[in-house]
Amino acid sequence: APYGRPAAPVLGASGGSDFDFAQRIESAKCGLLGLVAGGIALTPFAALDDIFFSRGMDALDVNGLAQWEFDTDMGSIQGALFAIVYRYCVREDFNPMLNQGVIGAFVLVRTLPRIIVPKICSAIPLECGAPIGYFDWGMIGQGALGFVESAALFGATAYAMDYCFEKGYISKFRS
Repeated sequence: APYGRPAAPVLGASGGSDFDFAQRIESAKCGLLGLVAGGIALTPFAALDDIFFSRGMDALDVNGLAQWEFDTDMGSIQGALFAIVYRYCVREDFNPMLNQGVIGAFVLVRTLPRIIVPKICSAIPLECGAPIGYFDWGMIGQGALGFVESAALFGATAYAMDYCFEKGYISKFRS
């Protein structure tokens, strides 16, 4: 192997790798479960955010219903990817802090970039006014709604994954 690194394991049904065909099937099952569970869990929260509260998008001339459809579709994809990563992170050991940490990381990564900075903010350094300076009340509200949406999306997906692990419908990744 070049540079003294060990060669990559050979994938296949030979059983010589943790990433064999059976593991790929389990990952596909996780993705499908995450797609469905995440999408269903996100749907009512995204409707509240996109249709009723408009998440600060009034100035962007956004169609709330179309945005809700788009956000729900993208949330389903995010749920699928989360479920696959979740399976590889939690593995066969039981560590509730690890499970919660994976959920929390995904919640933050989804929530923070969805906050829309209003026109009243000045740049470099970012200053938006009360109450914190960096975040104004509108941004805090957007973050709170996004946090609830994301927590529902990834929390429900993790719950569905844990249920399927417990029932044996999906196997955890080997430690």
